[in-house]
Amino acid sequence: MKRYALLILVVMLVSVFFAKTMVVHWMHHSPARAEIVGNLADEFTKANPDIEIVVQTIPEGEYKTKLLAAVAAGSGPDVAQVPARSMTELLDYGIISEFPSKVVTTQYMKDYFMPATIESLIINNKLYGIPTDVQTIMLFYNTNLFKAAGIKEPPKDWNELREDAIKLAKWDGDKMIQAGLGIEGYHPVIETFMVMNGATFTDPKNSNRIVVEDAQVQAMKFLTDLVTKDKVYTRKFGARYTMFRQNVQAMVFGHGAMLGSLQVGAVPELEFKVAPVPKNPVTGEQKTVLTSWALVIMDSCRNKEAAAKWLMYVSSENAQKQWIKTGELPSLKSVINDKEIRKDERLAVILDSLNYAVPTKSKGWADPFSKFRDIGFNEVINKGADPKKVVENAVLEINKYLAETFN
Repeated sequence: MKRYALLILVVMLVSVFFAKTMVVHWMHHSPARAEIVGNLADEFTKANPDIEIVVQTIPEGEYKTKLLAAVAAGSGPDVAQVPARSMTELLDYGIISEFPSKVVTTQYMKDYFMPATIESLIINNKLYGIPTDVQTIMLFYNTNLFKAAGIKEPPKDWNELREDAIKLAKWDGDKMIQAGLGIEGYHPVIETFMVMNGATFTDPKNSNRIVVEDAQVQAMKFLTDLVTKDKVYTRKFGARYTMFRQNVQAMVFGHGAMLGSLQVGAVPELEFKVAPVPKNPVTGEQKTVLTSWALVIMDSCRNKEAAAKWLMYVSSENAQKQWIKTGELPSLKSVINDKEIRKDERLAVILDSLNYAVPTKSKGWADPFSKFRDIGFNEVINKGADPKKVVENAVLEINKYLAETFN
């Protein structure tokens, strides 16, 4: 019996020794993303047979609710994809964990990753996330329509943007037949123009509150005037990306990921290039707002080193070169400067935007800066509201959300 008991003990010890560490990875669903992460998981487990990666994808509309519910029930994932703007919120909830320094240090991230991609992921000099789904705002322009209008180059500043958009817009009576610039108030575009105009949004007395600035108001007025006064676009014409694909819209702002999607369903004659967002003619500022998600380790994760090792693999140089295929921008300096990747002229312009990108000031999972579109831009376009008043209303609502979420 003693020998039998000893044998059982040895078997148990051996099984514990050779047991795999399971890392459950949650992310919102995208077919392209799911395929790449699945392939990376297979590669990782081959190189690390003691770690098993279980990938679970959830529709984005249900993602936050299911994630927080699972965490509350004690059945959440080990690592998860979350909006980078939600880092402080999730840290306040106490559900994300600092990355173990044995695997990666804050200094390493600062040395090898682009500053704008990690700024919101480092809190009190501690690393809480790895950047993913990185995007900036770019200008896409139709080269054939530009040529037909006698315009040789994309606009370099706001004045040229306005002049070109007016020249490129065509009307038949009260019916638009060609749009100069498709613009529907996407809030990262609005924020980009506000930042270039000098907006900081900062309340020096309260980090969980923003202030109204004339720079915000004037940027809102510039963008809405393009539609209400200059008539470069009307929503009755059609959705901005659709009309660009149909070769009847000269310019549109969008994320770098649009490089591929703008060609899906496009007419054969569509030819376009990518340009930086035009500079502010007064300040000379050229900035583009960066939005992203982050890969985080949940506080409940039992093996944080294994989880960190996996997430560093997902964001490695090899992995980021695969991510580019989905339209996601890399965050590693080495990938951004890769000569082979930069042979694609349009992609090179998009990669360069990371040199003058600034992370969004929108703070919290709910993305409160969307108020600049919902009760800002839309109110001016649809109801003729005053730009100053709508900015004031948007800031008021944003501050309500920030107070409820962070105070």
